[in-house]
Amino acid sequence: MSMQRSRQQVLFQFLPGNTFDYSNQRGIWQVSYLRTKDKSGAIDTQYVLDRVVARAQNWDGGHQGFNSRNSEHYHFGEPEGVLARPFPTTFFCQNCQKAHGYYSPDDVSDENPELLCSRCGGDLKQYQFVSVHSCGELRRLYPQTCPTHGDQYIVLDTRDSQRAQNFHWRCNVDGCGWETRVVNYQNCGCDYDPPEDDGDDKMYTTVHRAGSTYYPHYLTTVNLHSAGIGHLRNNEDGAQKAFARLFGLSNSPSVQAVSLDEQVGEGDLNDDRVVEVFQTEDGISSLDEAREWLRRQGEATSQSVGRRLDELIDLVNTTDEQELTAAGDEVLQYVLSLDDLTTRTLADLERRARDRGFSQKADRIDTYHDVIDELGIDAVRVVEDFPVQTFVYGYTRGGREEGQARINAFSRNASDGDGTPIFVDTSETEAVQFDLNISEVLLWLAVNVPAASDENATRGPVSLPEVHDPNPDTLDRARREIDDLTEPEQWAFLINHLDPVDDYGRFITDMDDDDLECQVTEHVFKLLHTFSHVVLKQASTISGFDRTNLSEFLFPRALSVVIYANNREEFNIGGMNTMVEQQLDNLLGQAETHGNECVYDPVCSQRDGACLSCLHVSEISCSYFNQVLSRDYLYGSRPNTDREINGYWELLNLN
Repeated sequence: MSMQRSRQQVLFQFLPGNTFDYSNQRGIWQVSYLRTKDKSGAIDTQYVLDRVVARAQNWDGGHQGFNSRNSEHYHFGEPEGVLARPFPTTFFCQNCQKAHGYYSPDDVSDENPELLCSRCGGDLKQYQFVSVHSCGELRRLYPQTCPTHGDQYIVLDTRDSQRAQNFHWRCNVDGCGWETRVVNYQNCGCDYDPPEDDGDDKMYTTVHRAGSTYYPHYLTTVNLHSAGIGHLRNNEDGAQKAFARLFGLSNSPSVQAVSLDEQVGEGDLNDDRVVEVFQTEDGISSLDEAREWLRRQGEATSQSVGRRLDELIDLVNTTDEQELTAAGDEVLQYVLSLDDLTTRTLADLERRARDRGFSQKADRIDTYHDVIDELGIDAVRVVEDFPVQTFVYGYTRGGREEGQARINAFSRNASDGDGTPIFVDTSETEAVQFDLNISEVLLWLAVNVPAASDENATRGPVSLPEVHDPNPDTLDRARREIDDLTEPEQWAFLINHLDPVDDYGRFITDMDDDDLECQVTEHVFKLLHTFSHVVLKQASTISGFDRTNLSEFLFPRALSVVIYANNREEFNIGGMNTMVEQQLDNLLGQAETHGNECVYDPVCSQRDGACLSCLHVSEISCSYFNQVLSRDYLYGSRPNTDREINGYWELLNLN
């Protein structure tokens, strides 16, 4: 008999080396092999591999199997079938409790295919225990031999304890009394020591289904292969074209159509020339009139898009750091998703409802514009075909954090490809996209990051206004100053001061916490990530979606969050669209009202302001392993904490 599982389940629960309970009480099995379909032609393999290898080689716990950066040495396969073998191969008699150990499943088949006790003929059953080491090793228990009576009476004595360190192998002959601790014989024998090793990093014994026995490692990207993202990534102008679209410097219908030579706005007037005109020309009574006179004379020429970007963006590519490439790639994914995907704005949904004669629905959708504006959200879009790619490239045992374990690539023998397997799932799914308002985010940064107003600390030509005491008057003044900035200037400040955040929730920066870029990155990412989790959890609450069926994708440099359906088999088509059309006001209202509630307060607030009760979601739903989250950034710090963060929604409510 076979088990039917979705590809998503295979990618997270049925990977090579992982164990599972076979249905209908057919024992415990370990995945040995995945039958796959080659997907290398449908993805940008080199881009994905560069990200995978960079993550593995920067993993503090070390890695095994990620030495090559040649994509031909890897197999990008979509799972189509799972092969597994019984494991562990240590059994006990359900009648007399005698332990039986076999080297491999083949030995079981050859020596005892009926699984009967060699002593009393009773039925055998697998022990559920395995031994784990942080190097990635997984082993069965090894029954020991009594010096007097051999192995015929050896049983596992758990001492009625849940702690495996108390387990003993014991001779069950009356009056013998021989026994030995199980842990004495569970030795990996390798020389691996994790960075956070306390000096006692031995194999430990636990039940095979314990979460610590296997942590899959994966990354999620947007599959824009058909939109030409590979060509744009390899073109040195690709990042510049993406910035031009985000900054509003080009109205071209697509990123590919953007011309960096296109003329936009006007260039700066020479200050000396302005003064000269003011002093020499009759009828000119002010510097502003002098500037206008020069414009009429044609001395204020327009700028090219490329030149304007050069003035605004202060990012560089060096041997050690690819700032411009990293920022450009993320923005490129964002703008290409707007160009290439089937999306509907609130205005589109309202128009469609009116065209179909649903005036009441259309009137309700029309009210959503005020709702999102009050919450600092610039736009909400429904995406019909959000193209998600999930790549599972390795695993750890004994710990998920990088200081706790080594990350291992899958064996070349674990799939039917020729190289090291990276397992792939590509799909188009429904999603809702939320973009935060750039000017409101900059105002919030001005309040929380005072260094953002220091022209000596900022990168590029733009700094933010000073806000010493956030109150309606000071916020109104600061907002007017930010609104006086052009849209390209607003986006340029954000782009210039955001460092990358990897998928483990680490800020990719060598700077200390007092550095402006580090502060801006931490604030923006935690705000966006917290907003994402609050909305995701509320969506499952008010709309009946299973929380594990929803996942997030973030475009931090575009201030954009995507909540998408990750389980196509169990998700109703049109569910996201219906949620936005009928319940967007309830969704966001509940998020604002109840998102800051936690049953573990005040303890949760005093720590990080994020826990299983308030913000954490399943690991399938969060690519950042529930790191870099805090309710403070959205709602504001509570009085009982040592933090003084003004929340994004808290400031909006001061207006």
